[in-house]
Amino acid sequence: MPEIWTDRKELHAAFITREIESGDTHFQSVTAPEDEESALRALENNRGVISGYFGFPDLKLCMAKQVHGRQLVYTDKPGLAGEADGLVTDRPGLAVGVLVADCAALLLADRVNKVVAAVHAGWRGAIAGIIPEAVRQMEKIGAEPDLIQAYISPCISMEAFEVGEEVASQFPDRFVDRSGRKPHVDLQGYIYEEMLKNGISGPSVIRDTTCTFHNEKLLHSHRRDGFRSGRMLGVVFVAE
Repeated sequence: MPEIWTDRKELHAAFITREIESGDTHFQSVTAPEDEESALRALENNRGVISGYFGFPDLKLCMAKQVHGRQLVYTDKPGLAGEADGLVTDRPGLAVGVLVADCAALLLADRVNKVVAAVHAGWRGAIAGIIPEAVRQMEKIGAEPDLIQAYISPCISMEAFEVGEEVASQFPDRFVDRSGRKPHVDLQGYIYEEMLKNGISGPSVIRDTTCTFHNEKLLHSHRRDGFRSGRMLGVVFVAE
């Protein structure tokens, strides 16, 4: 898929789908490997893929072990950043990335103050408050909410996101459809509202409402494919 915010030459961001996959070219999880050496190899694989995608051969990349929480980590260097579901940086030339299947990749950028963040926003993290935490962490290092641009990637749609009442009850009723046998939740709608509640204007938010579950050719889906599912990568950085 094409870059986001192509009118901002110093800002680079993309949600890279399975269109890039051919032969051995695919993203590898840095969460699943039990040993750090394997995780570092996965990180280097991912760095190579996005370096080719953006045309920056020496692009630096930082990723974290995603745990479906609300923890964000500030990073100023490439490599593995421990357990977290979001990364924030103010270092030009350092890309931060998250892997998703049915969860949303949320990319945030204040290009004026050169602060960016990549967030893995599943239902657990969203309910736990990862979106306001991301904005807060960006503000701590100089970002201004009214200057932040945001991108919400494809994720599982309300139609496909059937859940139990124990999950549905954690969302405001306006994001839950209880007309069927089981409740369905509008995850992306909830994430979008959380962005607005935390000072980011509607026109500054790009939403791709494509459903991961219903678009097998383009998108991976854990709900659809189970443990054999691959991952897409959301990545953002400010060029040096």
